[in-house]
Amino acid sequence: MQIPSDTQSTEETIQSAKFGRTGWLILAALTISALVMRFWRLGDVPPGLFYDEAFNGLDAHHLVATPLWQWPVFFTGNHGREPLLVWLMGISHFFFGQSIWTIRFVPALCGALLTPALTWLAWEVAPHLGVRNRRAFALWSGAIILALLWSQIFSRYGIRLSLFVLLETLLWASLWKAWGRQTTDDRRQTTGDGRSRQFTESHIPRSPIPWLLAGLFAGLSFYTYLPARLLPLILLPMAVVALWRERGRVFANLRGIGLGALTALIVAAPLGIYFVQNPVSFTTRIGQVSVVGREDEGILANVEPVAGMFGWTGDHNPRSNIPFRPALDLLLAPFFALGIVLALRRFWRLAHIWLLVGLIVMLLPTLLSEFAPNYQRAIGALPFVVIAVALGMEGVVRLAERIFAQGRLPAVGLGSLVIAASIVLTWQAYFVTWAESPNLYAAWDVGFTRLAENIVENDRGVRVYVSPRGQDHPTLGYLLEQYPDTPMPEGFDGRICMRVATNVEARYYFLNNEDPRGKAVVDSYYPAADASPVIWDSTGAAWADTLRQPADGGVVFPEMIEQRAELSDGIALLGYFLFPDQGFNAGDRLYTRLFWQVTASPAGNYTAFSHLVHIDENGAFTQLAGQDRPPGEGTCPTQDWLPGEIVVDELQFVVPDPLPEGGNLYLEVGFYDAAGVRLDVPESENDLVLIPIP
Repeated sequence: MQIPSDTQSTEETIQSAKFGRTGWLILAALTISALVMRFWRLGDVPPGLFYDEAFNGLDAHHLVATPLWQWPVFFTGNHGREPLLVWLMGISHFFFGQSIWTIRFVPALCGALLTPALTWLAWEVAPHLGVRNRRAFALWSGAIILALLWSQIFSRYGIRLSLFVLLETLLWASLWKAWGRQTTDDRRQTTGDGRSRQFTESHIPRSPIPWLLAGLFAGLSFYTYLPARLLPLILLPMAVVALWRERGRVFANLRGIGLGALTALIVAAPLGIYFVQNPVSFTTRIGQVSVVGREDEGILANVEPVAGMFGWTGDHNPRSNIPFRPALDLLLAPFFALGIVLALRRFWRLAHIWLLVGLIVMLLPTLLSEFAPNYQRAIGALPFVVIAVALGMEGVVRLAERIFAQGRLPAVGLGSLVIAASIVLTWQAYFVTWAESPNLYAAWDVGFTRLAENIVENDRGVRVYVSPRGQDHPTLGYLLEQYPDTPMPEGFDGRICMRVATNVEARYYFLNNEDPRGKAVVDSYYPAADASPVIWDSTGAAWADTLRQPADGGVVFPEMIEQRAELSDGIALLGYFLFPDQGFNAGDRLYTRLFWQVTASPAGNYTAFSHLVHIDENGAFTQLAGQDRPPGEGTCPTQDWLPGEIVVDELQFVVPDPLPEGGNLYLEVGFYDAAGVRLDVPESENDLVLIPIP
């Protein structure tokens, strides 16, 4: 295919002069369409409230009651998060209150604003790319983002991605606006023909505002998402090419460049200072997901899936994609490929360097990390993908102009119809195929969302327990926090620890896929309890069962051997259970179950110890085996224990080989604090309880 050379373009065809009233009307229609796509059924599609969204929502809700000057510059929870999205979510919570819709409002608004932002970016960069149909190119770019399921999903997801892409797009649009429009004289200079080095400054904007905006958006982008740290890797090769091929323009813009750089540094400084003082926050998440240095699944293994994500591979995570669906559908993928070819043909020009390098750099986060291709980590590539698709369409229009005398308008119309058809396909893919997928039940924490709704509806004023996760799950925490008369669930892991209420009405919820045995154990302690399934997953299977214990219901521990011992800080030993209870041999696994009675809320989080010891004829102790860890491996911390509870803590260890001869075997149990000081056991000088082993 032959494309007209840059020098064949005239000033009139390059500029397409004005955006015009028609352009503004089309852009308004596209923006309204974007608002519909991003906000339609926002509270219930995707279904449920995912863990990460709820975590952001909790932090945002707490900001409402926090003075502005105390808002953190970095949120350390959930692997660490830059703060700008949570700040904006805090403002939305101030106006709209707590809801799933409120959490997704800011990302959805950013996703809708991407349409005018990409239109602006395409309009500003079009002359530098040699685009002749400037208005069509700009409007195509604003519409193409609506045709990407990739963007649609992450625009309705309450995490940082949509905000980062918007600021990144505004940064590039401002930068190309500040760089100034391309003139005929500039084009002669950049063709490399060696015949002219004349430079005309009349086209350079006199206002510093575009440079200020570029610096502002660059600085703010560092407060959004980790890939923002890679933006300098795009600017550096651009600077080299600009100094090589457009030196006069660089010198003419030195003040603006300095102003933009200074603005970016000032805006990003607070976060930068925080990272200098807390370098672990800067590197933690990168180290967790990086494949650099891994032998089994290193960078080379990621090249093919990342390169193919626009045509034949796709993210397999159902939360981020229809599994394995490419990022571009069959209507847009050919134009993307053509756009890349056209950019490669003119790779020496600044705008094409920007497009190619930007695409590669923003794919690095998924290329260098696990589970490639990962659409979430590759989100920064979206603006470059959109521009590449639009550039491919521009190439087709120019070819049609060469072949047919009146080929431009039909080609522009055909390109617009292709995008419109792709938008319809994306609507169907998102609101039907993806939204109705049974995979979303687990991927979007639908079960926890339904659990919170059930607690609000049925359990107000009742103590609630959830196994194996309770109040520590942010989805439950966020959805229940807005109801002061609804209890926040107490938590424990029924596979290794149980909290048994003895003096109040209680509701227990057991998540069947995670805790298959807790319900049976607790049910054996409550003869009067009523157990039944309460929440079903997308396949019709019981996702959670409930157990209802009345306030006057009896409590029994049929396996317990009673041995009462008082400890300090509201804790007493009620009894124990051993398996095997007698006749075990060296090498056997010894299971222990300790029944702790809570008479008052403990003041601290203590470490429990349970040791198999041998006491010889002279009274000397020898520890043979044992465990030291918080009750329930940390799932039943003593600071959460409530008066009237019996906490059943399970431990196990292997009996050593050989066993010593003579003397007797005992289990010594107790607690100690962070300083290693044991809780008082009044009847023991060593502050421990001895349990004889037959």
